[in-house]
Amino acid sequence: MECPRANGVPAGGWQDGPVRSQTTSDAPERAPSMWRTEVSWVTWALIAASVPATVIAMLQAAEDPRGDTLWGVVMFITPGVVTAYAVIELLWAASPSVGAAMFRMLAIPGAAAVVSTLTIAVTYALPPVQQILAETRDPDGWHYWLGVEEGNPWLLSFLAGYGLGALVGLVAWVFVVLPVTAMRRPREFAEINMMSTARKDYENNRRAGIAISFLLILIIAIPALIVGGAATASADDLAELFEDAGWILQAPGEHLGEIAWLLGLLLIPVAIWLVWYVYVTQRVDRARRAASGMPMGLRPPGGDD
Repeated sequence: MECPRANGVPAGGWQDGPVRSQTTSDAPERAPSMWRTEVSWVTWALIAASVPATVIAMLQAAEDPRGDTLWGVVMFITPGVVTAYAVIELLWAASPSVGAAMFRMLAIPGAAAVVSTLTIAVTYALPPVQQILAETRDPDGWHYWLGVEEGNPWLLSFLAGYGLGALVGLVAWVFVVLPVTAMRRPREFAEINMMSTARKDYENNRRAGIAISFLLILIIAIPALIVGGAATASADDLAELFEDAGWILQAPGEHLGEIAWLLGLLLIPVAIWLVWYVYVTQRVDRARRAASGMPMGLRPPGGDD
């Protein structure tokens, strides 16, 4: 029989104390490999599908000596696609954890990048590809994607593929998985962050969890907006930026760099407010944090016991 809801909290979704194992055996069990528990068949299928996709992209890039298409980019982005799916898959995982997220953000792009690198290395050496390159390269060997001087791009493909995959995984985790988990599975979010899971702290930590997830988004977004905006803006400094704010707002499409710069600056007080809000709202599990060696942080005005 399903337990009734209490105080608006889904039955079984929030209880006093941390989640505990229900196993009765005291015999030690060897933990299964994370390659088995964290890599689904869909992820493996995407890695396998990246092989023909990379071959097609490389053939198309070989026939594009001037860089008029984006096929050369497709050669390097397959690890990012695989990692994005693997990380977003945490949304319907039975019990997401930071360890699982880190594995998906760091190990899976490595596996996908290795497969992509081997595919590129072999495809580049095939006679049909070499024939296409001989016909499309300039007399001096120049080619937008596959020049003679660069040679076989296997090393570049591995570094770019792994780097892009890890970055895409981080963005997917921070911008998608964390906020959705904080809103839809607040108890698990509190458990992961060693916040109190007592019923009396449910609403406080639900709101604090959502605030933390958006704060993490701003921690990445604010520097990206300010640095990226300042690099592409026509304004040389903050004084000129604010002086031209009126003109910028009248034609925002022509001043995207300035808009990004301004938005990054305007979000700073929002981030500061979120830090304060988390401080006064969250109720941490001090016993668990002390046992794990994590810092307790400042005690909020209302206490957290």
